[in-house]
Amino acid sequence: MSTQTPIRVGVVGAGANTRLHHIPKLQQIDGVEVVSICNRSRESSERVAQEFGIPTIYESWQELIDAPDTNAIVIGTWPYMHRQLTLAALAANKHVMCEARMARNATEAHEMLAASLAKPQLVTQIVPSPFTLRVDKTVKRLINEGYLGDILAIELRAGDTFLDLDGPLHWRHDFDLSGL
Repeated sequence: MSTQTPIRVGVVGAGANTRLHHIPKLQQIDGVEVVSICNRSRESSERVAQEFGIPTIYESWQELIDAPDTNAIVIGTWPYMHRQLTLAALAANKHVMCEARMARNATEAHEMLAASLAKPQLVTQIVPSPFTLRVDKTVKRLINEGYLGDILAIELRAGDTFLDLDGPLHWRHDFDLSGL
């Protein structure tokens, strides 16, 4: 049993990755309490709160960030909100864990970095995308070892339902939501 003050986490945006990974894994850590949720609608916030036993629901992310009983914020929204939420959380002296992709563009990313550097007493973390973690290290190792020779071009193929050209536009393809 830890004698330290618990880290009390508020979650803004509980998409699939946040629900499948971040919330349950945070709840397994001694000294960490997931205390609040704010999703896009009250109904979706209530579903997540019930599923994970989260005691407090906020209808606005500003209220969640300003809550005096919260000292860390998990940002699980689409990228168009990452900069705004990160800057607000840091201004409120909260630690930040932000989903990848960091921001919609380099300007937003640099603003987030500057805000985090201005608050060295706070931890600000970007969670890498889980989709390529296994591959990234292997490709980097093969390039560094010279196994692949000189890289002249890269072709990337991906297979997932969000690449369905006949289906509705996926949020990852919407510049206003996801950025570059």
